[in-house]
Amino acid sequence: MPAADTDHNPAGHPCFAANARAHAGRIHLPVAAKHTIRRRFGEPETPGRALSPRDVTQWLERVLAEGTSISMVGITGPGEPLAEPGPTFETLRLVRQKHPELALTLATNGLSAAQHAEELTRLGLAHVTVLVDAVDPLIVEQLYAWIRPGTRTLPLPEAARLLVDEQTRAIRAFREAGLFVKVNMTVIAGINEEHVADVASVVATLGADMLALVPFHPVCSGPACCDPACCDPVDGEVGAPKAPDAARMEELRELAGRCITIMPAFDSCGQSIVGLEQATPELCLIPALPGPSGARVNVAVASASGLDVDLHLGQAVRFLIFGPRESDGLPSLIGTREAPEPVSTGVPGSGNARWEALAETLHDCFAILAASAGAPPREFLATKGITVLTGEAQIQGAVDTLFGGGKKGCKKRVKAN
Repeated sequence: MPAADTDHNPAGHPCFAANARAHAGRIHLPVAAKHTIRRRFGEPETPGRALSPRDVTQWLERVLAEGTSISMVGITGPGEPLAEPGPTFETLRLVRQKHPELALTLATNGLSAAQHAEELTRLGLAHVTVLVDAVDPLIVEQLYAWIRPGTRTLPLPEAARLLVDEQTRAIRAFREAGLFVKVNMTVIAGINEEHVADVASVVATLGADMLALVPFHPVCSGPACCDPACCDPVDGEVGAPKAPDAARMEELRELAGRCITIMPAFDSCGQSIVGLEQATPELCLIPALPGPSGARVNVAVASASGLDVDLHLGQAVRFLIFGPRESDGLPSLIGTREAPEPVSTGVPGSGNARWEALAETLHDCFAILAASAGAPPREFLATKGITVLTGEAQIQGAVDTLFGGGKKGCKKRVKAN
């Protein structure tokens, strides 16, 4: 399968080579909805929202059409891309078919990843990044709040051992499949700082091509978020875990470099990174929001109060319909529509009848705003050209955003689906 020149050439990669960062841009496409691990430190309270393959590829087309220089497409976040690989593989195929000149990459924590190595090779990935913060299960236990490889959360000691084993298998499988493997290690003072040399030695032995040492960046919301033994006090209280200073990071890179090639220190992967706003889950910052198109020019809102998006999609008995006002084109309330009655026939799959009826009712809408919604209706309505956006927001601000009116009124956060 054809791929870009950067695919197996680290010198041209915006992450691997400092000289490439001045001209090579990268975009992150967040299609992973399922989370399989949770770090104790540095995690946002509310992760960004996963988008559909259709939404992220449309966003990519808009970014390219605007003239942004992009050479690499990364599948990363907000969850684990290989936990539910369908959307990940679909996105990779769509991008490869439309833009064979763009290099593809993916970041994974390694859980259940080894089995997908051959498919990732067939899809033409440039490289894969495995997130390894420790190779000792006892240190893993200090780093993670929970690990959920399947449908249930395992006891942490058992899960820590499993994570180390799965990451070992993943690195080996990726290399055997011919992929360039980069390992990312987040370094936290007092927890895994003294473990860097061990990680470098182990992943090098497994066949990893490169190691990136990333200093910890705190995201902390109070005394409960971290262990006092490794945190700086803030106003008399426990603060965030400490990152090693720049001099110490250089020492660690030199130490690890005795075992494996080290990625040059970096602030960001390329001059034209797009998608960093995914870290904030506010509706007004989601880059791939749908917009009016063709006959679909309106937005439906599930609301009991008439002021806020405050109803679950299935609870709505009627929808407020917002669309462009005839006089000046500004988005305004233009009416209400009754929601179809739930349909229950006892036949498997008949639940879609309700959403089919809703799609017909909202035939001129490109989006529905609801406080929450299940995966089946979201996925079904997406096939009908209607994007379901879930979260808490003031109606007018959210509607203005969808119609390109900026961030006015965006005061509440959208929750992850």
